Amino acid sequence: MKSMKNDSQLLSETVRVQVRFSEVDSIRMVWHGHYVKYMEDAREAFGRKYGLEYMYIYRQGYLAPLFDIRMRYHQTATVDDVLLVTITLRSSRGAKLVFDYNIRKESDNSLVLTAESTQLFTNMQGELEASCPDFLTEWKKTHQLC
Repeated sequence: MKSMKNDSQLLSETVRVQVRFSEVDSIRMVWHGHYVKYMEDAREAFGRKYGLEYMYIYRQGYLAPLFDIRMRYHQTATVDDVLLVTITLRSSRGAKLVFDYNIRKESDNSLVLTAESTQLFTNMQGELEASCPDFLTEWKKTHQLC
């Protein structure tokens, strides 16, 4: 997995999430499904920061549905923990976005979860786009990703 940029040039964003009571299960651990929501919060923040919001993609005539999510749990989080969710765009070719995630506790910087997600591009009829859309090629050029 070769990156076109060195680590100091990777595009990333971090969001803070405070775990709410409604997000923990009966054994006081964050229910696993909520981590997907925290990752979505990070993807939305990334889009705002770098001009790649979902509605921008939509206005270009495309959708970017999730194709794959992989998560690895390292420890639990519970009520009132503040989590730092960092998303980093991974270099990839073609009509897809691949992100890496690290979720850490703000209190001690301990690692809670690592993950990756892949989004593919489709047209508005849901047909898979095989080649990189023009707007994405231009976006990558703007951010010196190709």
